[in-house]
Amino acid sequence: MRARALLAGATLLTLSCGQVAISTVHSPYPSASSSRVAGASPGAGPSPQAPHYGLLLSAGTLEVIRPDGGVAASATVAAPSFQSCGQGVGAVLQPPVSATSDEVFFRDGDTHIRYLSPDGRTGDATTVPGGATTISFFSVSPDDQRIAVVVEDMSAASAIGLRLYVEDLHGRGHHVDIYRASVPEGKGATTLWPMGWRQGRLVMAVWAACTFEQVPYPQEWHVVDAATGARQATIGNVGCVPSIWPSAAGVACVDSTQARIYDWTGKLKAMVATQVGQAELSPSGQRLAAAGSGGMGDPSPATTAFSVDGSSSVTTPGHMACLWIDEDHLLAPDAVITLPSGAATPLDASGVCAGRFPGGL
Repeated sequence: MRARALLAGATLLTLSCGQVAISTVHSPYPSASSSRVAGASPGAGPSPQAPHYGLLLSAGTLEVIRPDGGVAASATVAAPSFQSCGQGVGAVLQPPVSATSDEVFFRDGDTHIRYLSPDGRTGDATTVPGGATTISFFSVSPDDQRIAVVVEDMSAASAIGLRLYVEDLHGRGHHVDIYRASVPEGKGATTLWPMGWRQGRLVMAVWAACTFEQVPYPQEWHVVDAATGARQATIGNVGCVPSIWPSAAGVACVDSTQARIYDWTGKLKAMVATQVGQAELSPSGQRLAAAGSGGMGDPSPATTAFSVDGSSSVTTPGHMACLWIDEDHLLAPDAVITLPSGAATPLDASGVCAGRFPGGL
């Protein structure tokens, strides 16, 4: 039976899916080694003078959320055909949204990739594979020239076919398949989400492909050559929970005692003592945000934002932020949190976080 569920708070769209050993047709490339460097350095991203927005999927509508909590633009988004890994196990699906320097692209239904501008303009961009047994995840390059697409094919009885290709956004020229894998259906299977571009390279998140329960965060982050598929960096592992959303400065991963901040070359930039379960890195790399409940006996949601150097910290009760809009604003499924005060502005409608605009890393 095809089933679909919305994961609370941070991220995900899950559908109905089953043990997993990845059988690669294109073998994964060696990862870069990590090295320790003192201090976190700002990453190269959009101009700080450019308007920044959060992206939210709410009841079939993509909303571009201003830092003051208002809606700058919106577009209707049709749901894809239901997908299943079989045996009542849900398929974990990437939010169908990708922001570039000037547009927000989204998958409308199974195959249509459309765009939404912050001023409200919409239009068609391209198409991707999709249908009753196929789903595509995608990311458009910051200059709107290229699109990376991961195709999950669930037509086989006991396996999921994975294919990653890159081509021109307009006209589909310069098409290249850079990765293929066959994943046995099951709870242990992993898939890839193309989550952004960094200096011409793809930033990929490794997620569970199928699950019986909610999947709150990725397993690893990979940086991949967009022409060859060669992996150039790996961040995170089972002992260090990585951030859900990428930052221009890199990504954080959290173990039981500290948050480790890595840049997109895989180099360790800083370590921050903390006992949070998971943290999101700000665009500059100077702040972290951790959301969660109050713990045993205190299930109330809260978000704590704190500086990497330990100079400041503020906790906002009642809201669980999922990503940074800019250096001074956090998006939660139901509010925008403003720093340094920690004040929360409720949204008119709650939803699922789907990224930030502009989207370059």
